[in-house]
Amino acid sequence: MGGTYFAVLSSLMEDDKIKSEEKMMRSVNSEVRSSKYQQVAVAVAKRIADGDYEVGEKLKSRSTLASTFNVSPETARKGLNILADMHIVSLKHGSGAIVLSKEKAEDFLKNYESTHSIAMIKNKIRENIKKQVDELESLTDLVDEYLLQSQSVSRKYPFTPYEIILTESASHLGESIRDLNIWHQTGATIVGIEHEGTLLLSPSPYAVLEPGDHIFFVGDDLAYSRLKNLFNLNAGL
Repeated sequence: MGGTYFAVLSSLMEDDKIKSEEKMMRSVNSEVRSSKYQQVAVAVAKRIADGDYEVGEKLKSRSTLASTFNVSPETARKGLNILADMHIVSLKHGSGAIVLSKEKAEDFLKNYESTHSIAMIKNKIRENIKKQVDELESLTDLVDEYLLQSQSVSRKYPFTPYEIILTESASHLGESIRDLNIWHQTGATIVGIEHEGTLLLSPSPYAVLEPGDHIFFVGDDLAYSRLKNLFNLNAGL
């Protein structure tokens, strides 16, 4: 009875370890595209490093390993060849694989994890670059759409006024519309001035422009940029 209990317990522990290794292999494969035989090599090396396979122990046959890790016998063979090249196991025809070194298995895993980490960072950098490129393309499309819509509105409603705000550092403060000869210089026709919350429609040529004034005018796109340049407004409205 006791022997049966321990046999079942051992079987369950083995199943848990296999599931854990399969999970690890899926994680490796999803984050960085490692070949299946590399994944087999890592999984076997981990068992050796954990002491599940003792030094001098003969590993299971290739077909059994293939079944354990859900790969083909040829893939299992390639995985063991990697470990043989690292002197972690020895391969002898007809005798299978013999565990040679736990320390080298540990070194192999450390090296793999380091390389794997670099590959993950490289992949994340590529993903971030692609994301930024996609976002930039999306932003470009939005800007194009905005400009298209703005031009359409301007053509449909040519009398919708533009607006600029005179800052404290604006040029020509304290001068009148007439003094500046605004229409001749910019092509803009001023239709309103808002000063300290009061809107003056159709201001006279003698209206003096002061800091904080909102100037409303009609004209084309060039008139807008020319008026901003006239008052030396490099940012904002």
